[in-house]
Formats: sequence, structure tokens, C-alpha cells
Amino acid sequence: MVLPLMKLGTLLVKTISKPLASQLKHQAKVHPRFRQSIINFAQRNHRVTTQIQRRIYGHATDVEIRPLNEEKAVQAAVDLIGELFIFAVLASFAQLWH
Repeated sequence: MVLPLMKLGTLLVKTISKPLASQLKHQAKVHPRFRQSIINFAQRNHRVTTQIQRRIYGHATDVEIRPLNEEKAVQAAVDLIGELFIFAVLASFAQLWH
């Protein structure tokens, strides 16, 4: 019984987060400072995750990591923020159930 409710809750949160992500994309187009901040956030995240992946797979870590282009960086940041939102809501639901 709990598993179907969790699945429905997850789908609900994902459905709610899609408009949030589209609003973030819109704000990134309209506000240059916000756009630059999420691009910087995405670039840092890209560097960290690439370095972690390179360490896991045993590749050299002293190579230059090419930055994402602006549109990919905005998309990556919006996706990450959406996923963090979903995680935060689900974590708060988990706290309520205990």
C-alpha cells in the first residue's frame, strides 16, 4: 500500500516541478544576473562531476575540462534544480511519515 502511494507522490512532485523548471528557464532568459549565476552553478557542477567520474574510471584528472556552452549550462542547472526540488519535497514527506 505504501509503495503505490510513494509512486503517486513522486509523480505528483515531478508534475509540479515541471512548471517550476520552465519558470526557471524563462527567468534565465529575462534576468542576466540570474542567468549568469545558474550558468556558473552549472559549470561548477559539471567540473566536479567530471572530475569525480574521471577518478572513478581511473582516467587522468589533470586534464582541462571544457566548459559547457551557455544553453547546455542553463539546461543542466534547471534540471539539477528541479531534481533537488523533488528530492527536498520527498525528504520532507519522509520526515512527516516518521
